Amino acid sequence: MARQFKPVRFFVLMGAAAFIVCGVTAFYTHRAAHGRTAAERAAYIIGEKVGGQAPAGAELPTAAGLNMMAQNYFKRQGSGEQQSWDLAFENGYTGGFRKTHHRQ
Repeated sequence: MARQFKPVRFFVLMGAAAFIVCGVTAFYTHRAAHGRTAAERAAYIIGEKVGGQAPAGAELPTAAGLNMMAQNYFKRQGSGEQQSWDLAFENGYTGGFRKTHHRQ
């Protein structure tokens, strides 16, 4: 004998499944915002710390200045692909700088 279709149960289960899928997607999207690999996330964190320690009257360096800074840090403690590391460091530096220097 065939079971009877229960629309309320169906929509509740579909809503719960959609909620779980959206939660998992948001978690992984937020996690990847600072880099996809461990080396990129480490570069972002290092850049954020360095950017946060900038002097009070300092201005955000140019893109070339950030790139040189990232290459210097990569030579000292970086690992992985340098271009990805540099980009993550630059994003971290900019983020850390903007957190501590709100008006610039």
